[in-house]
Amino acid sequence: MSDSGKRVTLDAQASGQARVYQAGRDLYVNDSSNPAVPPTVIPLSQSGLTRGDFVGRGGEIERVLAYLQPAADGVANSDTVLVLSGLGGIGKTELATRAARLAVDRKLFPGGAVSVDLRGYEALSDLSVYPHQVYSPVLKALGVDAIDPMPENVGPQFHAELEKRASAKLPVLILLDNARDPEQVLSLIPSSHTHKVIVTSRNAIAPLLPGAVNVRLDVLSPEDAVNLVKVKARRELPSGGGFDLARLCGHLPLALSIVGAILASDPELSVTELASELAQEEQRLEGLEHEDVAVRAAFERSYVRLNEFHAAAFRLLALSPGTDLSVEAAALLLDTQPLKAKRALRHLLNCHLVETGHGSGRWRMHDLVRLYAAEQAQSTDSKESRDAAQVRVVSYLSDRAELAAEWTNGHPKKQSSDGFADRAAAMEWLAVEASNLVAGAEIAAELGKSDTSADLSASVVPYLINVADFSSSLSVLSTGIEAVKRSGDRSRLASCYNNLGIVYTSMRKYRDAVRWFNKSVALARSLGDCDAEARALINLSGALRDLVGVEASMEPLERAMKLRGEHGEGDGFGLTNAGISLRESGRFQEAEKVLRQALEIHARNGARKAEASTLAQLGTALMQRATRDLSTALLKEGANYLGVAIAAYRDVRDRQGEAMCFLNLGNAIILTSDLRAALEAYQSAQQLFRDAGDGHGEGMVMVAIGLALVTHGDKERGRSALKDAQRLLEPFHEPDRKRLIAEHLQILE
Repeated sequence: MSDSGKRVTLDAQASGQARVYQAGRDLYVNDSSNPAVPPTVIPLSQSGLTRGDFVGRGGEIERVLAYLQPAADGVANSDTVLVLSGLGGIGKTELATRAARLAVDRKLFPGGAVSVDLRGYEALSDLSVYPHQVYSPVLKALGVDAIDPMPENVGPQFHAELEKRASAKLPVLILLDNARDPEQVLSLIPSSHTHKVIVTSRNAIAPLLPGAVNVRLDVLSPEDAVNLVKVKARRELPSGGGFDLARLCGHLPLALSIVGAILASDPELSVTELASELAQEEQRLEGLEHEDVAVRAAFERSYVRLNEFHAAAFRLLALSPGTDLSVEAAALLLDTQPLKAKRALRHLLNCHLVETGHGSGRWRMHDLVRLYAAEQAQSTDSKESRDAAQVRVVSYLSDRAELAAEWTNGHPKKQSSDGFADRAAAMEWLAVEASNLVAGAEIAAELGKSDTSADLSASVVPYLINVADFSSSLSVLSTGIEAVKRSGDRSRLASCYNNLGIVYTSMRKYRDAVRWFNKSVALARSLGDCDAEARALINLSGALRDLVGVEASMEPLERAMKLRGEHGEGDGFGLTNAGISLRESGRFQEAEKVLRQALEIHARNGARKAEASTLAQLGTALMQRATRDLSTALLKEGANYLGVAIAAYRDVRDRQGEAMCFLNLGNAIILTSDLRAALEAYQSAQQLFRDAGDGHGEGMVMVAIGLALVTHGDKERGRSALKDAQRLLEPFHEPDRKRLIAEHLQILE
């Protein structure tokens, strides 16, 4: 911390190893071989109040000022101490100093305000400052000249002076910066609630201080992070580039300030170039250094104070496949009991080296802290021990994922004692662990555990498809395919090709889907695996139906049904596809019969997603027949099936399937002329498609909304919706819908 405030250090003499330092009139004698450095005590005045490089933190500033503000009746708030805690480099000192100076500027502390650097995280622990070193210089900074020359009397004088000012209604503010140990703070806390103390610390020391309230600081928002870089760099940033740079800094104020300083010192260096440098993880921390300021050094000051077990835990946690891990996974990494792992995590949380994760019992590391911990693991722990830790955790994830996957589109007949109680529990586990499973597949492959890598890929892909995470689906399938090729398991390779085709079908990339389904069919046939061949043929039929038309889909579907036989396991999937083809051919009653047969099989097998799809198709077929036959009863029955399908899709977290049901439900409702209810269904579909990043689906909804509005006389809103639909569908091959939109827009002109 720097300030224009006056600092006074007077010399004295001592014999032998002793060093004497005098700050104000306080005499401190250090008998150790390491000379003590006088504490830095700065009077907080209005000068230097508005630093132009302070960005964001508006909410936190207001919270601190609310704590410092006396109550309306003139009685101070009961809490005496406010602790600002957080990771090294999070901006605690800057925030505390800013808030303190604002408070002084608002004349909240006529008794005086001082800042003391307690140096709790210096490399040399001897440099840490304790109360007996602080009393005298603080009194001096508060304007007290007659300081007792006897060291043992200065503490009582300090508190007596504070009591005197409290009686005179002259509140004092004391900022104690960089406290590591509660003992550095306890004896400095005034007895009167009139006065206020702000403490900054990397440790969670608030519970150990009487009357203390804790405010845990988080990183900056993306917008504030970009603004901080811009302010520090003293230049404008290109659109988008600043956000990439801020993300690579983990939105950590220290890292952002460093990259800003780097840009300011090198006008020729572009934001894109610097972001490219930092994109390399293994070099990122080295790049976050400028002059004598470094992110790595900030983390090191916390790390070196950990005991051996907690330091080892810190290092090993960085080896987790993902960024968010459970206590069970942490215990496997540490090779210890869950309770001991939980306590280690709690200690690291108190040191602000880990954070609570997404959900109860979850933990995570800031991205830059994780890189630092991984560096320490690389330099401290043997490769054998690191590999063993990762093998333990990816094997655990693979076993659990296999159990969860049994619920994705089936009803497990029996699961082990550590399995999942129901589908909801399995789906929730997959939702929480999905990113770890994807990363775990890659780690398993790097460790030479091909079977584990392939197992993870096979288990997580159906869930990823359901939630429309196609990028992760393609990534983990690529990893799984390479793993299976190394293991030589051609049957599993055929399954991987089939899954790849399903992903491309869900992405509406039907040509790619057909290619991979054909590869799966050919490989399964060469192996004599009739079930796998039939499964790929059924999926091929669906892709061809969407790519070419109903007629093209029938031949592979018939081949699949022949392979399966009349009562083969999984026959319902073929029946569902046959029902879809019949429906799209206008043979609604035949479609209904086949779909009802498929529905019975899926319900019996617990194939919930297939059940959802079949319900949706049956509801749509009934709705289409109702439109043709002008049957209100059929329309109502179709809407009921669509409602049941929505619930089924929710069970397996298939957002696109749920969205399509809402779209069809809106189409059914609009036939009853209930515009409000139809729009509600359409808007539900629109939001689900938007959340899934499905522009095509969103475009189809906007077409339906536009036509509904125009039909009911709201031409202006209808025109706007149709123009949105035109924009959304522009990248897709949709000649019929585009022609329909153009015709209506022309009429509306």
